[in-house]
Amino acid sequence: MKFINLTRRTEIGANCYYLGSGGQGVVLDCGMHPKDEGEAALPNLAALVGRPVDAILLSHAHLDHIGSLPVLMRQQPQARIFMTEATAANGDALLHNSVNVMTREREEVGVIYPLFTHRETERATDRWQHCPLGQPFTVDGERSPARPDDKLSFEFCGAGHVLGAAGILLRAEGRTVFYTGDVNFDDQTL
Repeated sequence: MKFINLTRRTEIGANCYYLGSGGQGVVLDCGMHPKDEGEAALPNLAALVGRPVDAILLSHAHLDHIGSLPVLMRQQPQARIFMTEATAANGDALLHNSVNVMTREREEVGVIYPLFTHRETERATDRWQHCPLGQPFTVDGERSPARPDDKLSFEFCGAGHVLGAAGILLRAEGRTVFYTGDVNFDDQTL
């Protein structure tokens, strides 16, 4: 099992990680750093060159976790994209708003903006697959058996951070990895 941190810094922002196992690979989140501009705001996607990317798994719809998704989808057109239904609804609105903000900032900051378009966002959302909490899936989008084999599988678990937020339980090679994204342990109506 191979785990690679694709974030460019050690602080919050541009959250993006790679997990590879048995010839398969997933990207966990694909955020944009809110304090950086242009391509500097993206995760280090160049580190994915030569690695299999079968799926992109999203924990929730905040800019620092989903903001670079259309860029990654452009680079990895074969990858399937999985998230909860609420994350998909929120993510669609957030990404369209990001295009509007980048377009307005194009002249102000003097960098290449927008990094993706409304059309790319619309095409991206057509490829998103919704997964319910507590149900294991393979990276091919098939429901995983109760006792998964050595192939890479995942399961979304409620995180309580924002509507639709999920931690991601990954299983492969007899090992288990839990990616939290962001969590909230306080009681709430969500």
